[in-house]
Amino acid sequence: FSDTKRSFIITTHMMTEADTLCDRIAIMARGTLRVVGTQQRLKDRFGNGYTLVLTVLDNHDEEVLEFIQANIHKGAHIEFRSGKTMRITLPDEGLRLDRVFRSLQSKAAISSGITQWLLNQSSLEDVFINVAENAL
Repeated sequence: FSDTKRSFIITTHMMTEADTLCDRIAIMARGTLRVVGTQQRLKDRFGNGYTLVLTVLDNHDEEVLEFIQANIHKGAHIEFRSGKTMRITLPDEGLRLDRVFRSLQSKAAISSGITQWLLNQSSLEDVFINVAENAL
């Protein structure tokens, strides 16, 4: 659909749809246009950083969090813990993705109790919620 001579506007409440179909996104809140930009720019500026979802061995919460704070980001904190799954928030500021991947693929990560991991950037839904909340 990329064409410099044509444009079309899609209105939706489904942020996954907007993320997939659009090159630029505008977000309105309380009847006013609040932000316009590419998906990546909006995620960088209004997102919540990254979320690290880990599968960990039983009774290794402290070791895992210490490993993440020492090797990935000192501002990391546990957002959610259930069973063997741990969700950790990683702030954007000072985060180096090469360091994240290198650390999580190391023997030290396995020794700390991490068995599997998944890294996600803030979603466009997170961006929309943050922009809407700031409009209140």
